[in-house]
Amino acid sequence: MTIDSQQSGTLAILNQNTFATAELQGEIVYALGNAGPGRFIATADSSLPFNEQSDCPIREWLAGSPDPNPKLFWWGWGDSDGPANWNYPGDSSGIHLPPQYVGNPAQLAADYDIVMYLEGSGQFDGGDQPTDEEMQTLLEYVTVHGGGAYISSEFAGYLKPADYASVNRVLMPLGVEALEVNLNWGDVNGQIEFTCFPAPVG
Repeated sequence: MTIDSQQSGTLAILNQNTFATAELQGEIVYALGNAGPGRFIATADSSLPFNEQSDCPIREWLAGSPDPNPKLFWWGWGDSDGPANWNYPGDSSGIHLPPQYVGNPAQLAADYDIVMYLEGSGQFDGGDQPTDEEMQTLLEYVTVHGGGAYISSEFAGYLKPADYASVNRVLMPLGVEALEVNLNWGDVNGQIEFTCFPAPVG
C-alpha cells in the first residue's frame, strides 16, 4: 500500500486490535484493525482517507461487504475544516451525528456500511464537539454492531489539545491513541507492506 502525506500527527498502538500500520519518518501515521465484530482505520492525516493506493480490498474490508460502493456517512468537521479539495461521496452532517442515530448504533449500522469521523479543529468550531453519547454510539457501531469506521486525527497546531481528547474518546477504546505531534516533512511517500486481509465473504 502507498500513502502520500505532507503534514500529519502520529498514532500510538495500545493493544492487539491493530494488525497493520504505516510508518513515515519512523512514526506511525496510519493503522488498520479489528475490534469485536467491526473494523477500523485510523489516520493522523485527514488528506489520506480513501486516497490509499493498494491491491488490497480496503474499502470492501472496512465495509464488511464485497460491494465496491458501500453506503458511507461522514461527520465531525465544521465548515472550515479539512483539505481544500477533500470531497468524498456520501451523506454528512457537520460536527454532530443526526439525532436519530445518537444512542442508536443499531440504526446507524442498518443504514451505513462505513462511518467516517473526522476531528474538527478547535480554532474553528467555537468549542462545539460531539457529545460523549455520540462518540459512544460510534464505538458501539463498530464493537457491537460490526460496522466499519474510518477515524481521522490531524497534526498539532491545526488540532488543539481538546481536539485530541475528543478524537481519543473513540480511538483509545479501539486501541489507538492520537498524539499531539506535528510531522511536517514536505512531500513524503510511504510504502507499507503487509499481508492482505481476506476479501469479505459474499
